[in-house]
Amino acid sequence: YTSMRKWGSISYLCANVAGGFILSAAGSQAVPVIILAAFAAALAAGLLAPRLGRPRRASPLSATDIQHSAPKLLNPYFLYFSVGVGVITASHAFLYGFVSIYWKSIGLSDSVVGLLWAWGVVSEVCMFMMFTRFFDRFSVVSIMVMAGIGSIVRWIAFPLVWPLGLGIPGFFGVQSLHSVSVALGLIGLQKMIGETVSEERTGAAQGIAYFSNGFFMAVVTLASGPLYDHLGVDGFFAMIPIALIGLVLIGLAACSAPQRHIGR
Repeated sequence: YTSMRKWGSISYLCANVAGGFILSAAGSQAVPVIILAAFAAALAAGLLAPRLGRPRRASPLSATDIQHSAPKLLNPYFLYFSVGVGVITASHAFLYGFVSIYWKSIGLSDSVVGLLWAWGVVSEVCMFMMFTRFFDRFSVVSIMVMAGIGSIVRWIAFPLVWPLGLGIPGFFGVQSLHSVSVALGLIGLQKMIGETVSEERTGAAQGIAYFSNGFFMAVVTLASGPLYDHLGVDGFFAMIPIALIGLVLIGLAACSAPQRHIGR
């Protein structure tokens, strides 16, 4: 997963840089053309991508037999873990929605704001490249605990950077935690699905997990607007209990793990 996902992050970074230059030169009227070109490029990549691995043999079981024989997804471990990941991910809603507005309000230029976002993606790519070497021996629960703690540290630090006089370097330091709070969360979820979900149910597992991510992200994003109106950058502190709830859910997942070594 990490070998594949790093290229997604690199593509995201390159598209943002290229899009910034295009918008600077052509203005907002270029947005529909950029979106259309991106969809066309994605379609072309999908059509040109080589087939990898041996083709799977058709199962001798019927679709009904597969449904009955594959392990059930609606078990406490999977649900606690998926919802926990979704809640920890949702604690980033305030960041995604309002940190650029905050940075602009304290006088940072568009180019610096863009570089701060780019640095977060670079940190994420570095984690994808280093994960197997440094983190592969950790259990999925341990990985998600690290992601949750990284999120909490990030939300504590963000409102303090500017008042403490740490300036732009301080924001770059906090953005480096993107490698922990986001990248480890993505990896932990995929590692859990790969270890505990049968191949026949992988698609359904992905759907449930990403529905959880999207649902909680939407809820917290809606709440983040009033938070920013009333608290400004201190709204980041409200993301701390959300990440803590996610960690509690990961703890419950560890307690209900189907095999003892999964929760170690």
